[in-house]
Amino acid sequence: MEKQSNLISNFFAINDFSKAENGNYKVKGLLTTFDNPEANMNGYLYKAGCYDNFLKSYYQNNGKNIPLDILHNVTDLAHLVGKVTEFNVTKNEAQIVAEISKYAIHFNSIVGLIEDGVLQGFSDMSYVNNGKYLDNGMLEVTECSLFSVALVQNPAVVASKLQLANATQFNFIEEEKPQNTLFNL
Repeated sequence: MEKQSNLISNFFAINDFSKAENGNYKVKGLLTTFDNPEANMNGYLYKAGCYDNFLKSYYQNNGKNIPLDILHNVTDLAHLVGKVTEFNVTKNEAQIVAEISKYAIHFNSIVGLIEDGVLQGFSDMSYVNNGKYLDNGMLEVTECSLFSVALVQNPAVVASKLQLANATQFNFIEEEKPQNTLFNL
């Protein structure tokens, strides 16, 4: 890919929605499944490790939170709604947990729209730093810089798992431990 960066948005599903002890609301979902051309309905093929360098060098190393906004509007305070509190990456997928701040200007509307199933997913906004278009027209993303996650109405990846957290945590799991099948230990 040329040195030009392309801005992309990748939608994914909200799985869990619950009130936190601090009055915020937590939401969780799957960002993407890596190396699977059928996983993302937006025509992107995310390669394992594509988020890692930027997340580590910008957010993790500098103690920053990934912002959570509404409908990809990052230009004003009315659309800033919270932060990503956990970003979990394995060799197969990336999942997030986020909190909607009780101080968000449209907090009650956002919570209500999630409860009513109108806002039903997340979307990350990233710059593609390295990638290429494949023969089938799909954009293969090998490295990107994630700068926000938005609450949206249409997710592209709908599978997700339950997991909650309170503070930003980054987990880059390089190897999965083999399971001992003797007595399920």
